[in-house]
Amino acid sequence: MEHAGFPSDETLAAFIDGRVDADTRSRVVEHLAGCSECYSVFIGATEMPVANAADTSNVRPFRRTRYAIASMAVAAAAAIGFFITPAGQRLYQPAGLAALADAAPSARTYSGRLSGFPYRALAPIARGAENDPSRNPANYKLMDVAAKVQANAIKSPNAENLHALGVSQLLLGKTDDAVQSLAGALQTSGGLDASTDVALLSDYSAALSSRAAQTRERDDTALAARAAERAWSLRRSPETAWNRAVALDTDAAWSDYLRLDASSDWAREARKRLAR
Repeated sequence: MEHAGFPSDETLAAFIDGRVDADTRSRVVEHLAGCSECYSVFIGATEMPVANAADTSNVRPFRRTRYAIASMAVAAAAAIGFFITPAGQRLYQPAGLAALADAAPSARTYSGRLSGFPYRALAPIARGAENDPSRNPANYKLMDVAAKVQANAIKSPNAENLHALGVSQLLLGKTDDAVQSLAGALQTSGGLDASTDVALLSDYSAALSSRAAQTRERDDTALAARAAERAWSLRRSPETAWNRAVALDTDAAWSDYLRLDASSDWAREARKRLAR
């Protein structure tokens, strides 16, 4: 594949260091699949010992420059390198959960914690169209990713795509749709009591808790707690602990969370909830 100016040395270095956005990462991965020059540099960065990286006397100038750049990011490349393998490509999808996490709004409108998402403070409680995330121009990137996620789910309604669809709907404030999509994903993966997809179970609980907070439906509250307990029984992580605490809303559940995480932004919010 011809370079045509992309990726530049700086872009390749940023990719190796994990500092590019989702769109650029996707373009670089596509380029690596057809460019032996860049691919060899990338593989060299994941395998070449730092002590030997400076010995590039037998490498022509173009590649020597790129090896020098790559050698500065060997540690990061070891992790990023996974994404150019077949297994990594199956897990990394530009229009999936990873892209949604990259495009998440600056504040969250739900109490739960979505799997793999960074911390976002709760948005002030408000009503009206002006507070609809789908009508906020600042969320243009999210809406673009959500459209691709929806297209994927329509084309192939498997558990993974329905999971991403439900998460995108929750991010956009479409709570009923989110619960429905996540329930469909869960059914596809074996059902609430049989599924071992911890992230899906936990996110389903988060969506149910969000709807319960809006409607005060006891059935949603009970089902959120059931899904959260199932996820917690499979993996005791900060994410499952958080959604369990939101669903149960007891001192004991919030204390369980703080035993796993005592210092993050999530922990500070948990302490405020516990104090209330």
